[in-house]
Amino acid sequence: MAPLIDKMREELNARQFEAATTVDGPLLILAGAGSGKTRVLTYRAAYLVSDRKVSPINILAVTFTNKAAGEMKERMESLVGQAIRDMQVSTFHSFCVRILRRFGNMDGLPRDFTIYDQEDSLNLIKRCMEDMLISPKSHSPKAIREFISSAKDKLISPDQYAATAKAYFNKIVAQVYESYQRRLETAAALDFDDLLCKAVKLIQGHPDLLEQLQNRFRYIMVDEYQDTNHVQYLLVKNLAARDRNICVVGDDDQSIYGWRGAEIRNILDFENDFPGCHVVKLEQNYRSTKTILKAASSVVGRNRSRKAKTLFSEGDEGDKITLLVADDDRGEAEMVADKIETLISDDRFKRREIAILYRTNAQSRAIEETLKNRFIPYTIVGGLRFYQRKEIKDVMAYLKVITNPHDLISLRRIINTPSRGLGKVALANIEKMAVEKQVSLVQLILEGDDYPFLKGKAKTGLRQFGNILKVLVAAKGENDPVELVKSIIEKSGILHEIESGDPIEAQSRRENLDELVAAVDEFCQRNEDATIESFLEEVSLYTDIDQWDDSVDSVTLMTLHSAKGLEFPVVFITGLEEGLFPLSKALESDAELEEERRLFYVGITRAEKLLFIARANTRRRFGDRLTLESRFISELPADVVRVEEKLYTPPAVSSRSYLSNTSGNTSFDSDVSASDDTYSYLEVGRWVTHPTWGDGRIIARRGISDSTEIDVVFQYVGRKKLLAKYANLQIKA
Repeated sequence: MAPLIDKMREELNARQFEAATTVDGPLLILAGAGSGKTRVLTYRAAYLVSDRKVSPINILAVTFTNKAAGEMKERMESLVGQAIRDMQVSTFHSFCVRILRRFGNMDGLPRDFTIYDQEDSLNLIKRCMEDMLISPKSHSPKAIREFISSAKDKLISPDQYAATAKAYFNKIVAQVYESYQRRLETAAALDFDDLLCKAVKLIQGHPDLLEQLQNRFRYIMVDEYQDTNHVQYLLVKNLAARDRNICVVGDDDQSIYGWRGAEIRNILDFENDFPGCHVVKLEQNYRSTKTILKAASSVVGRNRSRKAKTLFSEGDEGDKITLLVADDDRGEAEMVADKIETLISDDRFKRREIAILYRTNAQSRAIEETLKNRFIPYTIVGGLRFYQRKEIKDVMAYLKVITNPHDLISLRRIINTPSRGLGKVALANIEKMAVEKQVSLVQLILEGDDYPFLKGKAKTGLRQFGNILKVLVAAKGENDPVELVKSIIEKSGILHEIESGDPIEAQSRRENLDELVAAVDEFCQRNEDATIESFLEEVSLYTDIDQWDDSVDSVTLMTLHSAKGLEFPVVFITGLEEGLFPLSKALESDAELEEERRLFYVGITRAEKLLFIARANTRRRFGDRLTLESRFISELPADVVRVEEKLYTPPAVSSRSYLSNTSGNTSFDSDVSASDDTYSYLEVGRWVTHPTWGDGRIIARRGISDSTEIDVVFQYVGRKKLLAKYANLQIKA
C-alpha cells in the first residue's frame, strides 16, 4: 500500500501539506474561512496513524460540536480504515465527561452523576432564589447564571467569589452561587460549566492522573482554538505540557464568543505559551467568490486585535453584494422573500441552499410571518429544540430520576406530571419529611405506602406516583433502553394526558414521542453497549447544530453565531442598523465592537455564490427607534456593492446615496444638510466628556439642527438621552 503522504501531495495545496505533515512539537494553524481546515486535520491524523505509525489511542482530537466530531471521524475512517475508531475524537464537554465518569471518584464525585442542561440549571437557580426570597423581577435569574458560569470558567469557587464580591449585585450572585452549588452536589448533578472545571481541577490536583492522561494522549489536536475559554485553555495546556505535540487550528478573525467566556488571547498568545511553535497560514479560500472575499477582508482588516492574513481565491469573480434597503422590518422581510422566490423560480437554487442570518433571535418574527404568508418552507436552527419540547422533557425527566434518585429538579418536574393533586404545599411536606428521615425523596416515595404526612387527593396522588416509579425502576433492570422509554410513555400517564387534549396538537405530540423512541433505538444501533445513562449523556451535550437536518429542502433561519462553521450558496444578512448590528452595548468597548465586526465577517464568509445584506430605515428595538445605518456597510468597498431600495412610504429623512471616496470604501451623504450641521461633530462612536458625568460614548443620534438628540453611554452612570443643544458636551481628545 502506497504511503498516504503521496496522496496528500496530490490532494492538498502547499500550505495545507505543510500543516498536515508537521506533527512534532507545537503547531499553530491559522486557517482562514473556507480554507479547508477540517481537511487538513483529517489528513494530519490519518498521516500520524498510517505513515508515522502512531497508535490511534495516543491521539486526541477535540472540537466544539458533535456534528464536527462526527464528520472528522468519518473522513479519517475513509482514509485509514476502522483502526481510526480507537482515536478519541470528541467535544470538550464529552471528553471531560469521560474523565469524570472514570476518575471523578478520586474527588468524591459519584459515577452516576446527572448532567443538567441550561433549562435545568436555570430552574435550579430560580428555586434557590425563591427559597432565599430574592425577586426574579429585580434580579434576572439568567444574569445570575451568567455570572456564576463566568466564575466557574475562572475556577472561582462560591467561597472565593463571596470573599471578593463588593457590588450589591455581586453579593446577590454570591448568595445564589453558594446555594446553587450545594444543591447541585445534593442532587449528584453537574451543569455544563462543572464538566469542564471539575475535570481541570481533578487533573491539576492529581499529578499521577495527569501523567496517566499524558501517557495516553501523546498527540493533541484542537479545532476552533479561538473559541476556547480559560478552563478549556488550562485543560489543553496541562495535557500537552510534557510532550508538546500539540496542534491548534483556528482563526482569530472568527472569534465571536467573548460574551460566553471565549478568550481571543488564547490563539493570539499561543506562540508565547509554546515557544518554538511552528506557524502555518491557510489563506486560500475554496468556498466564496472573489467579490465576497474582498468584502470580508475589507471589513475585518479594520480590527487591531488580529494576526495579519489575507484570503484569496482562484475561483470566479462572482456577483456584487446586494444591499436591500426597506422602510421597516416588515419591508425588509418582504424584500428578502421576493429575492428567495425569484432565485427558486429561476431554478438557480434550492431552498436548502439559502440561509437567512440575523443578529438576535427576536428578528426572526417578521421573517417567519412573511415566509409563512408566501408559503416558503423554512427551518429555524436554535428555536425550540426537539429535546426541549414538553413531552420529551417529561419522559427524559423520568429517565433521569430512575437512573439518579438524587436528581431533585427532574423529580419536581414529574411528581405531578400528569396532574395527581401534588401541588406546592404537598411537595413542601414531602421534602420536609425526607429531611426529617434523612433520606432522598425517591427513597421516601419508594419505601412508603401510607404517607401519613399527606391527606386526601395528595396522599392518593403520591401513592399512585410511587407505584409508577416502582414499576419503572423494575423495568430499568429488566428491559433494554428502547423498551424502558416505551414503558415510561405508557405507565407514566403522559400518553393518556396527551390523547385527552386537543386532537390536532395531540397528534403532533404523539409523533414527538414516537420520534424519541426511534432516537433511542438508533442510538442503540450505533452503540453495542448502549445504556440509558449513555443515551442521557449524549443528549445532554447536543447543540442546535447537532440536531439540524440540512437535507430538508427548506430555507434555513439562524443567528449569525449559530451559522459559524457552515456554508450556503446564498446568504442573507439582515438587520444592519446601528444599535442592532453592531449592538448598542458593543459601542461602549473597542474590544466588543471588534467582536461584532468579526461576527459580520463570519456572516459574509458563510456565502459561497450570492450575498445579500439588508437594513431598514426604521426599526423598533426595546422601545428605541433605530434609524442609523450600520457602520459595517460603510466598511464595504464601494465597487462590490449594489443597492436596491423598496420604500413603501416616503421616508422621514432623505435616503442616503452611495458615493465613492478616496479610500475606496463606501461613503454616504449625511442625514444633516449643510445648513443644519451645527452638531455634526457629535457623531455616533465619538468619545465625549460631560462636566458632571465624565467620559462617555455616543451610541445613537436622531433629528437635525436644534432638534438633534443623542444617546450617550457614560462609563459610570450608564446611558443618557440628551438634547444636543443643551448637552454641554466636549469632544474627548
